[in-house]
Amino acid sequence: MCATMKSPLCFLALLSTLHAAEPPSCEWVFSGGGSGHDKTRAVTTDRSGNVFLASECVGDAMFGDQQHKSAGEMDMCLTKLDAAGKPLWVSGFGGSKTDRAYGVITDAAGNAYVTGHFESTDAMVNGEKVPNAGNFDAFTAKFAPDGKLLWVRVKGGEGSDYGHGIAIDSKGHVVITGAIGGQFFCTKYDAEGREIWHRSPSGKVSGSGHGIAIDGKDHIYLGGSASGAGAFGKIAIESKTSAALVLKLTPEGEGEWVNLIPGTTSAIYHEIACDSQGRVWGAGMFKGSVNVAGQTFQCSGKDYDGLIVHLDVEGQVQWAKHMHGPGTDYCLGVVTDDHGTAFVCGDFNQDTVLAGHALITRGSGDIFLAAFDEKGGLLWVQQAGGKLNDSAYPITFRAPDELIIAGALSTPATFGTHELTKSGSSDLYAAKWKLKPLK
Repeated sequence: MCATMKSPLCFLALLSTLHAAEPPSCEWVFSGGGSGHDKTRAVTTDRSGNVFLASECVGDAMFGDQQHKSAGEMDMCLTKLDAAGKPLWVSGFGGSKTDRAYGVITDAAGNAYVTGHFESTDAMVNGEKVPNAGNFDAFTAKFAPDGKLLWVRVKGGEGSDYGHGIAIDSKGHVVITGAIGGQFFCTKYDAEGREIWHRSPSGKVSGSGHGIAIDGKDHIYLGGSASGAGAFGKIAIESKTSAALVLKLTPEGEGEWVNLIPGTTSAIYHEIACDSQGRVWGAGMFKGSVNVAGQTFQCSGKDYDGLIVHLDVEGQVQWAKHMHGPGTDYCLGVVTDDHGTAFVCGDFNQDTVLAGHALITRGSGDIFLAAFDEKGGLLWVQQAGGKLNDSAYPITFRAPDELIIAGALSTPATFGTHELTKSGSSDLYAAKWKLKPLK
């Protein structure tokens, strides 16, 4: 990362955008699945440009020429595509009940780590049954570059628990966040799955960890929601209503600062991103109203409105943007290019306005992809989808100029010049976009 370098040129590069203020072009779209409802929940790339999709599938599914045979009600699937969008293999974890993936990341050697939750009590790894404490338990799994499942680690109790966000630090340690017993948590493992530490709040704090990010000095940032009163180590956490949460931790898991944005009903970050300096971007949603950056954002009805917030390295809000319409507006994925530009994806089901820009729906649910400059200026917006229900959950950035979004779609659906015409009732997808360079 540039932040680890000392040259003046690198410092100047961090202050300026690398890409033109015009929409990117879609290079390819991959879709797969079966006759049921399938969706990609998380996406990442490796150093060779291969794309990994962490997904959920109902029933038997096809990923190009790669077949996945159903193990139960809903399967957690991991699919590896090459840089051109061709499927190389499909793997997974789970059993006869419902098992989902929510996060995926790769290491320098091309191994993939996945987190999510599983209900199956008959899930097996290397001939051994994976213990389940009841209902849904959180899992973290490691897959080799060829798709072989190497190990699984489990956390949870009798309730519904899950892992949602996953990241990797400079030492190859894997860090996850999610919820156990109604509280958010953070756990760090080494590359062999040995637990280094586990942290959760004290007191009467409830909430969930959804997004996680790591900066150039291995500080950890958790994004999600929190309510109640308590502390994370020495950092007090208090909100009477559900608040969008960003919590900064040291590499050892100690709290450094927290930023809370309460909703009059509720607010949450679905995903966060940080750059090598420790600047943070959060994408999420709220009900009722929120007060942020000297503004009051008010929902027009009972449905969610979208929220995008940028924090500086001290956790102070620098700007906030609103996605506001009569329907449901979700800001779900966010990444940064490490040069001050943030990219956000999500979906909406009625005509809406994103940061002052009108978006007209094509059907019952449409996808958007947008870019914001360092000061919060909207650079461009792209739409995708068709007349039926389409969604965008995750997004990833691969330097210097690639964005990949993913989610679920129903055909016909259009992504730039690419049109998909055949699918099941709802198929998972990934779409690669090419950013345009400055002229």
